[in-house]
Amino acid sequence: MSRPTDVEISRALNALSTTLRDQRAERLEPARVQQIVDGALAGERKLAYRSSGPTAGELRTREGDRLVALLTQRDGQWTVERRMRAGGPSWALPQPAHDEAS
Repeated sequence: MSRPTDVEISRALNALSTTLRDQRAERLEPARVQQIVDGALAGERKLAYRSSGPTAGELRTREGDRLVALLTQRDGQWTVERRMRAGGPSWALPQPAHDEAS
């Protein structure tokens, strides 16, 4: 299984943030959080949720080696804070489709 791309991470975090805000959950249910993340990634489990309490947790890469985001509730509001930066200095630079001969 491949690691999540930057776009996949952004999509999963957006889905999670939007869903938690819209549903106004009082606590994080691990199975539900994982379901939201997997759904945003077309059913692939590239990110894994780990609970650190009823109102806090984290997302890590499936292998568990890299922290992707922190989830917390403060004053009744959910926050999803991305902790993994975009991959590398050239990740958004356009590349030519083919070598251009002079």
